[in-house]
Amino acid sequence: MSLDPQASAFLAAIAELDLPKYEDLPADQGREIFVSLTDIFGTAPKAAFQQEIEVPGGPKLRLYRAVGQGPQPCVMYFHGGGWVLGNIETHDALCRRISAQAGVTVVSVEYRPAPDDVFPAAINDCYTATRYVSDHASTLQIDQSRIAVAGDSAGGNLAAAVSLKARDEEAPPIHSQWLIYPITDANTETGSYHKFADGYGLTKNLMAWFWDQYVPNVEEREHPLASPLHAASLSGLPPTYLVSAGYDVLYDEGQAYAERLRHAGVPVTEQAHPTMLHGFLHTSEPFDEAVTAMSQLTSAMKGLFATQD
Repeated sequence: MSLDPQASAFLAAIAELDLPKYEDLPADQGREIFVSLTDIFGTAPKAAFQQEIEVPGGPKLRLYRAVGQGPQPCVMYFHGGGWVLGNIETHDALCRRISAQAGVTVVSVEYRPAPDDVFPAAINDCYTATRYVSDHASTLQIDQSRIAVAGDSAGGNLAAAVSLKARDEEAPPIHSQWLIYPITDANTETGSYHKFADGYGLTKNLMAWFWDQYVPNVEEREHPLASPLHAASLSGLPPTYLVSAGYDVLYDEGQAYAERLRHAGVPVTEQAHPTMLHGFLHTSEPFDEAVTAMSQLTSAMKGLFATQD
């Protein structure tokens, strides 16, 4: 299918800005540019309740509570940005949309970014945050039996890794995982990497740079918590909902992960957007398809959580 006209217009508009490439900048300067793009990340209603939480010896969290009384399902959200860019603020509107539309509590995690802190710092922070929320579920008015993990791109990678670690540690219980065009493998030589290497937003070179920042030790990149596709077994993982974008260097590894999950007996639902670019759900303002995708995602989330009401 052809690239969506709105996606083509978006790429043209970004090209006109003539921004420097992230891989040509120090990480902190890249973060400043990424934060400055807040306008294209869209808007969302205010949460019914919002709270900043400091985890002792761990990351900062931002909790968004939906309208409603009593314990709510919870989505632990790990932001994208190649483990280098992004923070709680860049994904604020996205988290508020999920909370409001799905009627759930969302907890956004400010994990340590690379290259300041390399693998496994980010995954450790995300796992620590998830355990903390599970352990304090009653105080936070969260249903401990309905805590899911979610994230986009590098955040999807971290969500998959938290699910693996929680399975292996036998705690905390993870209800489901919501992987939005996730990074699952350090291999940058797949078919989609070559097909969409340049000119479609996320480039092959930028992903290689992200890996250099996050896991500078090349041998560690095959560790399952860095590349979940390399896990010896995917059995015992929670039901998975995967969002894919057709024009995305990460497309093939997302499909490969979904296929391995299915073979392991894990229920998988794919929400495919074949005409979209990587990042479209987060970079929502220019894309009508993002509105549709968010509606589909949150409807599915409501449905899956409702099975345990």
